[in-house]
Amino acid sequence: MTAMRAYWILPNREQRDDVLACDGKTNVPLKEVLDPRTRPTGFSHGVPAEVLRDCEPERIGEILFAQRFPEWGGGKQLFSVSTPAGSDASGRVVSLGLLLILEAGESARFDIGYAGLPHSEQGYARALLERIAAPRHDDLWARSVRELIGVPASKGAATNVELRRSPVPFYSLYATDRRGMPATRKKSRVPVLTATIVLAVASRWLWAHACGGVQLWRFN
Repeated sequence: MTAMRAYWILPNREQRDDVLACDGKTNVPLKEVLDPRTRPTGFSHGVPAEVLRDCEPERIGEILFAQRFPEWGGGKQLFSVSTPAGSDASGRVVSLGLLLILEAGESARFDIGYAGLPHSEQGYARALLERIAAPRHDDLWARSVRELIGVPASKGAATNVELRRSPVPFYSLYATDRRGMPATRKKSRVPVLTATIVLAVASRWLWAHACGGVQLWRFN
């Protein structure tokens, strides 16, 4: 039996002061599950506004935004994934989230119950779980969430898609394209930098030998 704890973060349709979380049976304020004093900087309990703004309106319902915090709260780790879940009375998009609290080294699982959620939210919960459990080849959002699960803890706090306006830096797997979809894999700058240095050294070596073997290295 694993130690993973799972909570659904309910859509704030009434714009309450407290966002609610549900363990499948009982609704409690999210702050009782994740103390604001210890909550990781940059944690989002829903789909960030910039991800919503960048996505084509007709594709907003496809979004799955995921975050991973591998070192939190005395060796525990956090994994969360959120999806748009309709809108509130003002027309503002609201999100349904799934928060997983895991022990160090424990893998995220998605065999999560949702029968205790309000009936209006169960369809969104079921769709979220089904998409992550068996991503279709063309479901780029779900595939990126699955990839995020396997990101090494050494990468630190990570997201499945890039956040350009985050107050803290995240390692991210994908940048979004013009449609706001996770289509471009982020590349590390380290290999590019290494290749540049090697090319520069080789060019200097060839130039020196072309000049009759005269040593032309200069160090400032």
